[in-house]
Amino acid sequence: MSVVAFHSGITALSGGYVGVDVFFVISGYLITTLIYNEMKNNDFSFGRFYKRRAARLLPALFITLFVVLVFGFINYNNKTFDNLGKEIFFSSFGGANILFAQGVNYFAKDEAYQPLIHMWSLGVEEQFYIIWPVILLLTYKFAKKLIIPVASILFFISLGLSINSVAEGQTKGYFLLHYRAFELLVGVITALLILKNKGFNFSENVKQVLSYTGLFLIAVPMLILDETSKFPGVNALWPCIGTALIISFPNNGLVTKLLSHKWMVFVGLISYPLYLYHQPLISFIYFFNLQLSSLEMFSVVTLISTVAAWLTYKYVEKPCRRMVHSTESKASTIKIASMAALIPMFAVVGLFIAKTNGFEARFKYLNPFALEISAAHSQTFHENFERGFKVSDSKESSVLFVGDSVLQHYILPMKLALNLADDDVDTVTRGGCVLLKGADFIDKFSDISCNDLRVDLYNVEKKYKYVVLSQAWSSYGSSVLNFDDGANGYSKWSGLLDNTVEHFLKIADKVIIFGAHPQVNGTLSLQPSITSSKETFINHLNRLEVTNISQLNQASSFFERYNQNKDVLVIEPSDIFCQEACTLHNGEWSFYSDSQHLSNAATDYVSSHITKSLL
Repeated sequence: MSVVAFHSGITALSGGYVGVDVFFVISGYLITTLIYNEMKNNDFSFGRFYKRRAARLLPALFITLFVVLVFGFINYNNKTFDNLGKEIFFSSFGGANILFAQGVNYFAKDEAYQPLIHMWSLGVEEQFYIIWPVILLLTYKFAKKLIIPVASILFFISLGLSINSVAEGQTKGYFLLHYRAFELLVGVITALLILKNKGFNFSENVKQVLSYTGLFLIAVPMLILDETSKFPGVNALWPCIGTALIISFPNNGLVTKLLSHKWMVFVGLISYPLYLYHQPLISFIYFFNLQLSSLEMFSVVTLISTVAAWLTYKYVEKPCRRMVHSTESKASTIKIASMAALIPMFAVVGLFIAKTNGFEARFKYLNPFALEISAAHSQTFHENFERGFKVSDSKESSVLFVGDSVLQHYILPMKLALNLADDDVDTVTRGGCVLLKGADFIDKFSDISCNDLRVDLYNVEKKYKYVVLSQAWSSYGSSVLNFDDGANGYSKWSGLLDNTVEHFLKIADKVIIFGAHPQVNGTLSLQPSITSSKETFINHLNRLEVTNISQLNQASSFFERYNQNKDVLVIEPSDIFCQEACTLHNGEWSFYSDSQHLSNAATDYVSSHITKSLL
């Protein structure tokens, strides 16, 4: 429930995401207790173990993937449906965490298109279920006395890896099993100690104190941690220890009575499908732009998820479990195997979506107008250029573009304005990346290293007519560690930007800076879908508005000082789109594909304005 509250935006539980870590401990404890007792009685079977896991995990997973797949098919544009296809492919066999570790920030606010972001934790669980039973069985068989030492060694290795990944700001440290295993291993070690000692023989008062201490260690991180906290690492250890204390010392006190209450037990029984269903619901609410407060969001999502989870538990999960425990073991094995065989179906569908550019043919056959929207609102960079370090070996080129995804969408219009050939253009770009000289940047992605790009960029010795710089200036806060003390707003960029301009004036005739970029509200309603209609589209087109006018005015005064250098030109996007009134569309298509990136329809319009600025 703390995770649901966190995802709903309840700020009082800004660290509610540690609920997942609590669940990891419980999972490690339960699985180890189950396996160890069966091994002790010479009754453990991998086949039976994985049949039970399949019966527990697959039904609600199938429902979740199917609902999200249908929703995406109807409502998502090609790009987001393409991304969803990848997520379905990896989620179907417990690998979502591996996908997200390649370059997703769990705390990035893109809720409308994140129905499966929570599947990373299921990936960690399933990978643990594959590896730990084998380690436990082998250790039990050949060196029984070493089970706790082996688990402890693995715990410290994983914790060390996690602490190091947090220190280096690695995204993968949040998602991958070997960085998270220490949390599950807290549950493992707790189970082994309880089994070895047959419980802990402490007085009732001591047990209650330890139980309250456990609750404290869980509750405090939920209240004081937030999206900027270093996590997992040591910060994840405290709620894990707290969970272990509550598990280890049941008593007659308030904590045990509270957790034993029938309503709490009910939530526990339906917790797995409730967890799977809540995030798609939140994503759907954001997609349709329903204006709910965080409390309203939590209430609506909890109510719907609870009802759906209860129905799943009663009519799907319980029958599947009874089937597994049926005396007709051969028949139950066949049924479970048949159910598991559906997994490749989702994987194949997801792969097909990803390999067909979001199955763009669905618009061609089901809604040709949506296909027109897709073409007009596509983003031009990826169709014409590549991310990363793309600098030719020639001694001179006409222009070098440097920046993040916002800069990328000015490259084609400027190339047209300057009438350049492809080999006249060099680019060093990547989304979510600060490439200013001297930036000490915490990189939230890992597929292309931003810091490596920066090193390569400032070793370039070619000559250029123009070097063009820009980025989403207002999007980077705590991820840049070397802002000037006391500086705020756009002035915090002055030191880094000064160094960058000074560097590039040594290799370029002119440095061009694109200033602050408009934030446009209403683009979500213009995304192509199976249900798109021209009349509705035009109505929404006329509702587009710029939401950061005051910020643009502040930024303009900051960037103006760079125009005082005759070798520097500042082009203000606000001058392109908002001179007297804001022009955000051409009457037929939007100039913005989303809140800050330009669309294909804007190319000629922007190119003509850049030509005027250059003249």
